[in-house]
Amino acid sequence: MENSGSDEPAAGLEERMARLERDNWGLQRVKDAQEIQNVFSLHEYYHQVSRHADEMDAIWAQKTPGLAMEEAVLNGRYEGLEAVRGYYVDFFERFYTANLDEVRRLYPQVKTDPDAAIPFGVQLLHTLTTPVIEVAEDRETAKAVWISPGLVTAPASGKLQAFWHWDRYAIDFAREDGMWRIWHFWVGRDFTTPYEKSWVNAFFDPPGINLEEISGFPKPNAPSMTTYGGYSPFQAARFVPVPPVPYRTFSETFSY
Repeated sequence: MENSGSDEPAAGLEERMARLERDNWGLQRVKDAQEIQNVFSLHEYYHQVSRHADEMDAIWAQKTPGLAMEEAVLNGRYEGLEAVRGYYVDFFERFYTANLDEVRRLYPQVKTDPDAAIPFGVQLLHTLTTPVIEVAEDRETAKAVWISPGLVTAPASGKLQAFWHWDRYAIDFAREDGMWRIWHFWVGRDFTTPYEKSWVNAFFDPPGINLEEISGFPKPNAPSMTTYGGYSPFQAARFVPVPPVPYRTFSETFSY
């Protein structure tokens, strides 16, 4: 009877400890999800002011093999740190230089620093809605998707134009040195349309913005993982990207 009585408190303590461990693990994954939301929100803030080099240093994976970036409109994928930097940092610097030259031509009365790098009047502003975030049980990776209503202001067809611009994101994150970082980046465009036109009209008469026409555009070095053509009046809505579901470790899921 003495042995039985002494075992009961020990069993209860073990159960309470196991429950505490489960609760702490659950709270940690909630914290992970909030940190992941913050990381990708930081992407939007960096992107809006064209600080892509700072962004990559701050929130992109540096040590995890397989870093990749894909824009569905380009029908290709940039794989490896050098290729991603070549597009997202180096090419976008040329993109902004081309835009600066154009707005200076359109508005010669605006005096700017000869060494200015960011064009006046140009804005890429993307927001984040409808997040679905799943952290792996092993907490080494995470997956997330967002829909992004936004706007673009840029020179097009010989004038500075305002556009509605909607994207959708699918991102894999890796944890490096205790911090969540962007690992695989996929973005698909739903539509870009002048603010006074509907996206249906824009489908038939698309605006004249094409990154591939800018000098120095680097071709993707890998094929697309996920194809997405955006809105079409002749196609049913597609379940793209596929939202993440709970998973244990990255080898048991798919890559964005």
